[in-house]
Amino acid sequence: MKDPIKVSKDVYLIGSDDISGSGDCCVYAIKIDSNKICLIDAGTKNASILLENIQKTPLANHEISDLILTHCHYDHAGAAHQLKEIFPKMKIYAHDWDTPTIQGAPNTENLTAANWYGEKYIPVKISHVIRNDKEKLKLGAKTFEIFHTPGHTPGSISIILNEGNNTNILFGQDIHGPFLPEFNSNIQDWKISMKKILALEADILCEGHFGIIKGKDSVRNFIRGHLQRN
Repeated sequence: MKDPIKVSKDVYLIGSDDISGSGDCCVYAIKIDSNKICLIDAGTKNASILLENIQKTPLANHEISDLILTHCHYDHAGAAHQLKEIFPKMKIYAHDWDTPTIQGAPNTENLTAANWYGEKYIPVKISHVIRNDKEKLKLGAKTFEIFHTPGHTPGSISIILNEGNNTNILFGQDIHGPFLPEFNSNIQDWKISMKKILALEADILCEGHFGIIKGKDSVRNFIRGHLQRN
């Protein structure tokens, strides 16, 4: 396995297919206070490895106080229940339109895509439901701007974090797709979402499977490239 990767002063990539375990999305850890961390997504089932990876960074011995789930798929939300067991006070955030699936509402198991991994998704309770097209979350010393960006799933969200020096980090998990009927994907919604994301002019893109893309032009070209292919 590879070591965690520093994104910026307070942001680290601590999980991915080759950092924490096969099938894991990119999991990002953000220092939000002197001893607290917010995670963006949780991966499949490798919470213990995520914690080991945190210990390899300056965020060692910090408590995971918050977890933002960008959408309901198993490779992003599967280990949420493990993290909740380790950190019972941890708050979990997700958009209203994906919350029923994340919480295990009847007849939503297939929407988690857990069957792709030969696994069973274990539901978790959402502490804070995001209901607006744009919402600010103040977590510790950090302010996260949450944008509803449907397309990949109905409740997909993207997140902007300003890290100072006018550096905007965009957490745009799975903005590349895929777009499948079994996910209730909507390609037209996705195109509108991508135009919304392009307007944010992020300096760094932390993507769900493609990792870290740095520079306004590189971020713009990545998003436009996927728009042209779809």
